[in-house]
Amino acid sequence: MANNLPPELQSWLNDFRRIKLPMWQDFPKFDIYMDQLVSLVNQYLAPFELDPVTPAMINNYVKHKVMFKPVKKKYQRTHLAAVIVLSILKTAFPLDMIRLGFAQELNAVTAQEAYDRFVRLMTQKLTALTLEQPVQPVETATVFSWDAAIQQTAATTVIYQLVSEKIMILAREEYKNDPKD
Repeated sequence: MANNLPPELQSWLNDFRRIKLPMWQDFPKFDIYMDQLVSLVNQYLAPFELDPVTPAMINNYVKHKVMFKPVKKKYQRTHLAAVIVLSILKTAFPLDMIRLGFAQELNAVTAQEAYDRFVRLMTQKLTALTLEQPVQPVETATVFSWDAAIQQTAATTVIYQLVSEKIMILAREEYKNDPKD
């Protein structure tokens, strides 16, 4: 990492690279209600500094068929995984594109496999993040898979979107405090 980065950016990048999403096995092994779903998702996503998830957002995802309806007002692990991934992806992608990506993924693998792979890819790309050398969007050392390529490029896009937003916020704060103004 470059030594000439502002300390607040360097500190944020160090923290950002250490973010870990929960794996599927870390989710509750029982169905949960909306308020529990919202609370868990916001807890898991807090390190990303995203806007909090609300019940209205979740209802909107169901209404637009980005995720399926709860069963008797109870949400399962699949819902929890979907809302986590949706919340991250919507920073860079429209809901229609996310819905298409979900459909493609779930035709190829189970929800657990898709979610766990996404978490592993996010962790890998976050850990490898530097500003000098951009993360390679698609790993070529492995056998090519369209599903893996979609997840890899989506993870890379989201990470750089979040980094860009943070840099803009920090720069704006710096400009406000600059005595030259």
